[in-house]
Amino acid sequence: MRGRTSWTVGVLATVICIGFIVWFAPVLQVGEIKVSGAKQTTEAEIVAATGIVPGANMVRVDPAGAAQKVAALPWVERAHVERHLPGTVVVEVAERNAVLYATRSDGDHLIDARGVPFIIADPPVGAVEITGTSEDDPDVFAGVASVLESLDNPLRRQLARVRAPDTYEITLFLLDGREIYWGAPEGNRDKARAAAAALSRAGRVYNVSDPVQVTVRQ
Repeated sequence: MRGRTSWTVGVLATVICIGFIVWFAPVLQVGEIKVSGAKQTTEAEIVAATGIVPGANMVRVDPAGAAQKVAALPWVERAHVERHLPGTVVVEVAERNAVLYATRSDGDHLIDARGVPFIIADPPVGAVEITGTSEDDPDVFAGVASVLESLDNPLRRQLARVRAPDTYEITLFLLDGREIYWGAPEGNRDKARAAAAALSRAGRVYNVSDPVQVTVRQ
């Protein structure tokens, strides 16, 4: 019995010793940090945001904490960090899609698909200007973003800008000067189909606020 107790104590002491060494001594070191999914954010910015440096102790890397720091970067919507032993840290990010931008005195405010302004920067290709808002209003932005999401590609490519003084007064302006009065961001799919069909008719102003009774004015 005494021998078994001594053996158990010895094993426990060994485990504790190994755990102490692994935790406090850099036996397993970070040798590489791999980043994927980033287009607007540089790899260097993401690596710096993690707070993880090459040579750090792999065991002491906090994946959840690092992911939270990366997700705080303006363009990053979600981030996931994993340790791949013996020495690789993998960072996967999903970036925001700038669907709108509002021009202000301090620059262009980029707005994501949820209607959230997230950075002041040059608008990327595909972002549509929104006018008529006196300030950044997430409710208006979210409503307009939902309208854009309902448009098919041919109509979306014709879009020049959107005017939305409030959530219920949305107007789409096309590159050729025609206008589509949308109204509220409700029944968007029906309105998108009605707009696509109505544009085949001669006119300048198309009202699809009621997709069942579309009106066209010269």
